[in-house]
Amino acid sequence: MELILIRHAEPAEPAEPGAIGRSPEDEHDPPLGARGRAQAEAVAARLLAWPIHRILSSPARRARETAAPLAAQLGLEPVLEPRLRDVGGTTPAYRSIERDRREDPARYRARLAAYRREDGLAAIAGRVNAALDEWIARHPGERVVAFCHGSVVNVFAASVLGLADAAFLEAASASVHRFRIARSGLRSVVCLNETAHLGPLETPLAAAALR
Repeated sequence: MELILIRHAEPAEPAEPGAIGRSPEDEHDPPLGARGRAQAEAVAARLLAWPIHRILSSPARRARETAAPLAAQLGLEPVLEPRLRDVGGTTPAYRSIERDRREDPARYRARLAAYRREDGLAAIAGRVNAALDEWIARHPGERVVAFCHGSVVNVFAASVLGLADAAFLEAASASVHRFRIARSGLRSVVCLNETAHLGPLETPLAAAALR
């Protein structure tokens, strides 16, 4: 089977949490911005090159809205998989890593260090890998697409590659990550951080490696 992980497209971000015209729920779980909606359409166009059997999504609004164009074109209802939520899913306000890198380098470096602590990516590895392993086992021979988060991509990719440090990749907004799983159990990487489908829609510097 083939498992395709998609990091959500670019969400709308206010200047600061609590900005006028945005609800507390929007701060915690923002919708896609204009570029993000265009990125979601580009993802759908890319994925239509292959037969897709099932669509999964993190419960986060930004993931669900990224999945929506593909789901609509295929007539498939995305299955919400709560175990694919982000490592920072309980924080009161969402802030993208791209924004931290652009506006606050010190905060960006602290965030990368936090991912490598025991309460960082390692803390979500159990639930993320258990969820994806279950879907893999249930659907041999199929192609399953999961719309999720950079943290989820890192954790699963690290498990396939046998890496002890899961914080090795900064997944770009609306990036494609493909894995093949043989019936024997052998797992391989087809691609990581594919963004050619985005063209000018790619977030600037979004594909930089974590340091």
